[in-house]
Amino acid sequence: MCRRYSGASPRRLVLLAVAAALMVGGWAGAGPLVAANQAKETPSLQRSGLQRKQISLKEFRGKVVLLNFWATWCPYCRKESPHLVDLHSRLGGQGRQVIGAALNWKFNSRSPNDPALFMQQVSGFQLEHGLNYPVALVKKDMGKILHRFGDSVGIPYTVLIDREGRVRRTFHGVPDPDTLEKSVRTLL
Repeated sequence: MCRRYSGASPRRLVLLAVAAALMVGGWAGAGPLVAANQAKETPSLQRSGLQRKQISLKEFRGKVVLLNFWATWCPYCRKESPHLVDLHSRLGGQGRQVIGAALNWKFNSRSPNDPALFMQQVSGFQLEHGLNYPVALVKKDMGKILHRFGDSVGIPYTVLIDREGRVRRTFHGVPDPDTLEKSVRTLL
């Protein structure tokens, strides 16, 4: 699992990412499926997408949503993207929606504050991996946003949201595709 950017030098981040990969090996931790009456309301998220259209979680109310936080440089994010594409293709017409939230980590950019470069990197990732779902661009306040959604470990991080907009389950790392699909089907 990739850790969040902590202000360390790019070289130190590479070493941390390698160490995390060796120690964790793509481990995925999943919280239990929370009962509807105990689930928390999903925080709001509204960001510009790749086509400059606003993407808001509110517009997907009434659907089961998988909100996936990722970054272009994260090897585990690359590993899980085919599963999300496949899941969206197979279940998208059944009231389910995958939404990507691409994070603008400074680690993968010589010019971290360059929005055009960030869009170019995310667009390239979308084409390379065939992402068939909307991708929101999280250009700033990444740590605050992840914290609001309950993450304290790193990326990839996926939040399962029910039709009423409640967080029902979270996944750290790359979840087992069968476990992810079963969780989604439970809420359909």
